[in-house]
Amino acid sequence: ARERLRQKFVDADVGISGANVIAADTGTVFVIENEGNARFSTNAPSVHICVSGIEKVVPTVEDALLISRVITPNATGQLMPVYISLITGPSRTADIELKLTLGVHGPKEYHMVLVDNGRSKMMKDSDFKEASYCIRCGACLSECPVYREIGGIIWSYKYMGGIGAIWTAFTHGLEKAAPIAFTCAVCGRCKAVCPMEINIPEMILKLRERLLKAGLTPQQLINVSNNIRNLNNPFGIIREVEKA
Repeated sequence: ARERLRQKFVDADVGISGANVIAADTGTVFVIENEGNARFSTNAPSVHICVSGIEKVVPTVEDALLISRVITPNATGQLMPVYISLITGPSRTADIELKLTLGVHGPKEYHMVLVDNGRSKMMKDSDFKEASYCIRCGACLSECPVYREIGGIIWSYKYMGGIGAIWTAFTHGLEKAAPIAFTCAVCGRCKAVCPMEINIPEMILKLRERLLKAGLTPQQLINVSNNIRNLNNPFGIIREVEKA
């Protein structure tokens, strides 16, 4: 990867990154990683564009540092990651004749794109506001028995797992969220390990209520209910009645 990608980073006109957390008081972006590729892509090109959801913004640098300390142990089991990049605007120096110059070593331009896409609606919803506290550490997925058996490719739309069902409902609509929400076992193991203490099972049940009211019950569940009612078993097996 080093041999193949290094020159591409150097030759790139624009580097695009996300953000793990953003401090509102200084505009500082925190990028947490072990590999170093994110650091290189934010440093080598002459233009850096950061794209992030509005939920990543916290009031102060101190708050952002606290979130950074929480992410890594719950994501990878490390006390600290290999790299934490704090980016506050384009590269600058006054070493050249004491004149402030941009982009001498790093990017000359820096742009931040904050994405809403249903997030503000979620934050205003008292039933689901907690979902916006998610720091994307993945601890819930590591503990989830459903994710362990079927994986994230099947159990997702854009976001995986139980917390992903809530996020999908607000960013991509209830219809996309229905299969994810009704696959959740509601066992509560995600809540037990979440560093932000997000009550995912309770939100899943509330989401299911809204899905039922919207007529978005998965057909498989309707079939199971009908089979139990009509055939006394969930599998649709027709048993012959023995004649006396």
